[in-house]
Amino acid sequence: MTAPDLLADEPERRWVEAVEWHARRCECQTLTAAQASAWRAWIQDPQNQKIYAACARLYAQAQQLNSATAAVPRQDRSRSALPKRGSLIPWRIAFLHTVIAATVLGWGVLCWRFARDADPVGDRIPPVPMVPYRTRAGQTRQIRLTDGSTVIMGADTALSVAFGAQQRTIFLTRGEAWFRVVRWRDRPFVVRAGNGIITDLGTAFVVNREQRRVEVTVTEGRIEIAVVPRRPMSLIDAPSLEPIRLHRGERFSYGADARESLRTVDPRIATGWTHGELEFSDEPLRYVIENLNRYTVRPILVSRAAGSMRLTTLIRAQDIPAWLNSLKNVLPIEIDSTAVSVCIRLRVYKKTSVYNDCHSR
Repeated sequence: MTAPDLLADEPERRWVEAVEWHARRCECQTLTAAQASAWRAWIQDPQNQKIYAACARLYAQAQQLNSATAAVPRQDRSRSALPKRGSLIPWRIAFLHTVIAATVLGWGVLCWRFARDADPVGDRIPPVPMVPYRTRAGQTRQIRLTDGSTVIMGADTALSVAFGAQQRTIFLTRGEAWFRVVRWRDRPFVVRAGNGIITDLGTAFVVNREQRRVEVTVTEGRIEIAVVPRRPMSLIDAPSLEPIRLHRGERFSYGADARESLRTVDPRIATGWTHGELEFSDEPLRYVIENLNRYTVRPILVSRAAGSMRLTTLIRAQDIPAWLNSLKNVLPIEIDSTAVSVCIRLRVYKKTSVYNDCHSR
């Protein structure tokens, strides 16, 4: 995936997960059914594949070093055989042995812990190829998937499709998409967006992934969402999380800078963008602007002071400049336009204030 995840410690989290998966698969040789399902979803991510391969190489090298040092014959411990005074070689060897022993011991402990009460299943599952789809700013696109489901992608949206034998997975990297899913009982349809796992239960729903939050709205039927706790090993245990079930007209938000929230909305609002109407109900201005930027070539920036104001509005995608001009009559803001960008600030703050300064999106 090319865009950064919602979590700030993404690389570290992926490495921890790779170590844990390596301990389960390569040392324990056993997975529960839930763990096998989680493994399939995790390894489909190209970044996870790279980190897992690097983790496996490091472990193999550690084993080789351990074997090589064990094969060296013990040296004569007489005074004449000792290195010269001040030499650090014995300390380096001792340190190397300590690192190798800690690595092997750590793998063993993880293996023992994860193997308890395990239900052995086949775990040699090859990675599923991913098919990427993208849209440009101002462009929408409809995709018909191989299972008969359809996806309508919003402007400036990126997602990848990975259909395996046991699960259909969509990775939404950025943007917005409306999913109308054909339900298969033996092949669940899952959308992964940020730190959430959305499972279809025979329905239609919209997923909007913004920079620091994800919004899911059910337009038909029902879905389940499992939000991954913000701890290093969370994705491995994702299938065992207690899911949240949503029905038609319910919207659930989660993310790095927003608490989980559930509210009722008109499903028409969630799908208005499919015919060029962007409707927002009591949303912070910064989220409104973030969505508008998918439909503009010249970026619109908003200061933190102005971005915290809440707004209910209807915007036509082709009339964004006119809407910006009218916004000055509704909110206490000022708009500075240049050939490069548009900046929205509060009138009551000084332009030099950091809190009222525009930052790049």
